[in-house]
Amino acid sequence: MKRRILVIPREEVEAHFSVNSRQDLKVIAPEILSEELFKILKAKGKDLKPEKPLAGVTWHHSGPGDANEVCQSGDFINALLPQYAQGPFGISFANEKAEQDEHYHQHHLEIYVTDHRITAEYQSIGDTCCEMLTLPKGGILVFAPGVIHKVKLAGLTIIIELPALAQDKCNAKLHNA
Repeated sequence: MKRRILVIPREEVEAHFSVNSRQDLKVIAPEILSEELFKILKAKGKDLKPEKPLAGVTWHHSGPGDANEVCQSGDFINALLPQYAQGPFGISFANEKAEQDEHYHQHHLEIYVTDHRITAEYQSIGDTCCEMLTLPKGGILVFAPGVIHKVKLAGLTIIIELPALAQDKCNAKLHNA
């Protein structure tokens, strides 16, 4: 499955930590933990849970007896992209005073990380109508290449671009239905 967006609400991460004994959490990984490796690690006394592929756009926490949903990082990769373009990643910081516009990136992912309210309007290129989402307590938004988006920030936000590509931003308009 090729992903266009991934949403990780902060309250889902907090809920996960409140009901599970392990206090670190893998949401995006190079691969899903195999049943074979799970059994080996469990036999060694490791505190872990089975994993399964994430279904849908939004990640939700799982209970102690349920498998963790994990998104494979390769689901976002553009096969035409050189391995290291101009650098492995870029990091920016912004807040509610930053000028936000409607745009997309041709080749790189754009990831927003914040503890503050964040709202986004988005749509894939070629779609006729945009969608809107709000994470009231912050969280993480991941936009794949070709997803037009406009984000409204309410506090300090980290923006990560993977890989780092100069002049990859394209202006575009969202279509409201």
